[in-house]
This record gives sequence, C-alpha cells and structure tokens, in this order.
Amino acid sequence: MKREVQLVVIGAGPGGYVAAIRAAQRGVKVCLIERDRVGGVCLNRGCIPTKTLAATAELYARMRRAADYGLVAEGVGFNLDRIIRRKDEVVKRLAGGIEYLLKRNKVELLKGTARFLSPRELLVIGAGGETVVAAEHIIIAAGTVPFVPPAFGDDGRLVITSDEALDLKEVPTRMVIIGGGAVGCEFASIYRAFGSEVAVVEMLSQLLPTFDAELGRSLALSFKKRGIGVHTGRRVEGVQKTADAVAVRLDNGEVLQGDVLLVAIGRKTVADALDLARAGLVADARGRIPVDENLRTAVPHIYAVGDINDKPYDLAHAASHQGLAVVETLFGPGRIYKDQAVPSCVFADPEIASVGLSFEEATAKGFVVKSGKFPYSANGRALAMGEAEGFGKVVVEEESGRILGVHLFGAHASDLVAEATLAVRHGLTVAELAATIHAHPTLAETLPEAAEGAFGLSIHV
Repeated sequence: MKREVQLVVIGAGPGGYVAAIRAAQRGVKVCLIERDRVGGVCLNRGCIPTKTLAATAELYARMRRAADYGLVAEGVGFNLDRIIRRKDEVVKRLAGGIEYLLKRNKVELLKGTARFLSPRELLVIGAGGETVVAAEHIIIAAGTVPFVPPAFGDDGRLVITSDEALDLKEVPTRMVIIGGGAVGCEFASIYRAFGSEVAVVEMLSQLLPTFDAELGRSLALSFKKRGIGVHTGRRVEGVQKTADAVAVRLDNGEVLQGDVLLVAIGRKTVADALDLARAGLVADARGRIPVDENLRTAVPHIYAVGDINDKPYDLAHAASHQGLAVVETLFGPGRIYKDQAVPSCVFADPEIASVGLSFEEATAKGFVVKSGKFPYSANGRALAMGEAEGFGKVVVEEESGRILGVHLFGAHASDLVAEATLAVRHGLTVAELAATIHAHPTLAETLPEAAEGAFGLSIHV
C-alpha cells in the first residue's frame, strides 16, 4: 500500500504534532507517523507525568507543614497507587485532546515505526501491516530515549530510568540517583518528599551543571537541609546488584546503598532506526542530525526538529517552536526560523528557571557584566505564601544595562521566567524593566528589584 502526501512528519511529540496541525491549518495534506502514543516523550514519559508527580509531592510537603500556617492537618499521608493513577489520568486526558485536534484538523495519523526507503519515501511498519508513504517534504521529529551505560545493568527493577521511576509500585526506602541534571533533581525532590532516603551523584562540580553556578550551589544546599545526599565531582566506578538491592561505588571509595538506582545521565536519539543513509543523511557522533539556520538537513526537502537535531535545546517548547517555524517557512508567510532566548525550568523543590547567559557564560564571551540578586525573603508575596527560600538573579551588561540572563530559584520560578524570556529576547535594559509597573504584592517584583540591584539601586534590600 502506498500513499502520497505533501508533508510527512515522523514523530507525534511536541515538535511533530504541532507541525502537523499547523500544516493542516494551511491546507496541506499531512501524514503524521507515530510508533507509540501521541504526545511523545514529553506527554507520556517526561514533562507532564513528572510534573504531575512533582505537584503532588509539593502539595504533600506543604500539608505536612500546615502548622506553620496555623492550620491543623492531622494524619496526613498518601496513597502511591492513587497518585500514579491520577498521573495517568492527566496524561490520558491530554493525549485525548491531541488526538481530537488531529482529527478535527484532518491530520492522517499513521501508527507504526518509520524508516527511509529513499529521500522521499518511508516504510511504515505497524499492527496493520506495511505502508509506503511518499512526500514532497519531510520533518523528522523522532525524539530520544533514556541512555544507560551497559555497565550499569539496566533491568527495569533495581536499575531504572525515568520511564520506570514514573510507575514505581512502592516508594523505595533508599534511592540512589546518578545524574544531577534536571531529571535527577526532579526525581530526588519527588521521592524525598514521599520519604525515600535519596542520594544524588553528579560527575561535574555542581548540580545542574548547565545552569548558572549559583543555582546549582543553592539547590545543593537546599537538598542537604532536607536530607538529600549530594555527591558532586564524583564518578561512578561500579554498580553491584544483589537480589533486592544495589550498591554504587564512587571514585573516592564511598559506597552508596539503594533499593533502586535511577540512572538520569542523559538521552540518546533514535536516528539509527530511521535508516538515514537511504535518505542521504548522516547523523553526528551523538546521533544528532545536523541542520542549518532554518532547520533544514543536508537534503533540502528534509527538516529535523527537537531533540534529534544538533541544536542545543533538548526541550519540548523548543521543539514546538521549531516545528511551527518549519511549517511556516514551507507553507506560511515565509517566517524564517531564528535562534532566540529559550527558557529552561527544573521542577524540583524549590523550582529553578533560567534564560539567557549565566554569569560565567557572559564573562567567558567577553562581556563586562554585573549581577543583581533579590531574595524571596524580602518579597511580601513570598513571605505571605510561606515560601521565603529563593532569589531572582539578573546578569547585566555593565555599560549598556542590557539584560543578558535571568536566573530564578524559588516558588513559581517556572512562571516568572516568561517575563524574563521576553526581556532577554528583546534586549531590554534594567531601566526598561524597572519602568514597567509590576503588581504588588507579587513574586514578579523580584525581577525589577534584582535588575536594579546590579547597580545598587534596589529599594528593598
């Protein structure tokens, strides 16, 4: 069976399904291929289920300190089975919404695994048999899967990835996490809130090594106060399993014992399964597909968006932005893709969010910079909420006052970063941010105060 369409999109994750819908809105005949469930990793095994668990853990932690607010909440507990079911209900509801949107916009959804037969043809193998799809244009949005070194012995029971961590049947008494990036830190917060003894091992010198150094240091201090072990600058020398436990040996001789070892050191692409050579494409050493400034691959009618391309943004919102940009370039008013400020969020407790250059990055790029910081402990809204831990930090070019980066640590950081992203994207200055009236009392007041603090002009500290 063979089908011919104008556009084929491989992968129905946040980069793929939005591209397919936008193309259909432009009157394009689209075929969207998905090997698993619509929504991709983000919806099914990443952003949404993880943040659902994080929200539950945060609420549980707040309930346990109800006395701090003058409230009486006795016998507070949790039912892990119900927590997991609620997480699944949220995912199911959102997935159903995407399927509805695809149908409403007349996007053909083809379930199966795709691989190239030629630069314009794909073979799709699914439950209903084999289908060949030919297209004028192709968008590869195939995403990634968790990476576990073979030496760690991933078995899905004692040694697990983030996939399995979303569906544990019981809270482990002890959990060791290898990887102090966003995924590792989020699960550390979640399972510590539910009572696990948690230890996080990070090979580099700080947690969240791709973020501003002050954010990583602050999170490590916060984790330690809550009883989470933090082992930075440490390599794993070996992993040994018994029938019901795992031992992780570090390069300083220390051995960490756990009922579960969560490996969160990164992800790998699925480029090998696509038979890229038949399309005239070659992935790089990391399995990423090189693209130009317009997200076009070496084959002019093939584009790659999201985690599978060689752009440095492995984030769902970046993938969506890229997918829309490709479709608008091909079928819309001719909007050209442009790299811009991309915010990053970590839904740990406390939350972390960042956009633009860190202090270290700005200095390395040759900018003469100043930084300003404003603490949550001086913010009326934060104190009223009982969330005094945190700060906003702004990195500013000294001569011009231009805001180069914003880094947030504390409650609702993921919401506050939206304004910060706008400021960084448009090169706003400290004066322009400060001249914008912010409602009082709000956490958002942290931003102009931090910006002015870079020049010693903050009113409230």
